[in-house]
Amino acid sequence: MLFAAIGSKIKTELIRAWSLTFYFAIFFIAISYFRFAVLQHAEVPYTDFYLGVIKAAVCAKFLLISQAIYPLKVHDGKPLIGHILSRSVLYVLIVIILVAIEEYIVAKIHGTLPEHAITGLEAGTLNLFFSLTILYWLMVIPYVMYSAIDQYIGEQKLTTILFKTHK
Repeated sequence: MLFAAIGSKIKTELIRAWSLTFYFAIFFIAISYFRFAVLQHAEVPYTDFYLGVIKAAVCAKFLLISQAIYPLKVHDGKPLIGHILSRSVLYVLIVIILVAIEEYIVAKIHGTLPEHAITGLEAGTLNLFFSLTILYWLMVIPYVMYSAIDQYIGEQKLTTILFKTHK
């Protein structure tokens, strides 16, 4: 019985991780394609599309960690929009911090400059870093909204409403 419960929990978490990775991959590939289009216009080669999937998996992992540390609590008499906005900002900040720590460690191992690894950019392009942070936040809001509504109306009810065939 205990093993079945643990197996079920692992299965649920793996499905959440893969679903979130797929969702984020769509956004990161769109951002990569936008970069490609802009750089192609300037005749600069760009081929980092695959990095979108890797970045999506890393961000999904860190977002799930953020949710485990600071879970949504929607039944406290406050409006859902407050939970959605505050948690989405918090989750993006935690993801950025965790990605920065991970990139710092990787940079140290590879002997590269940590500040370039953390932002993923060369010096002087901090505006791009902040614009990507805003895009990440816009990417996280629908996920947090989905999670909050699903929790509010009952676990898996929103998924059933959205993905089940209705007669």
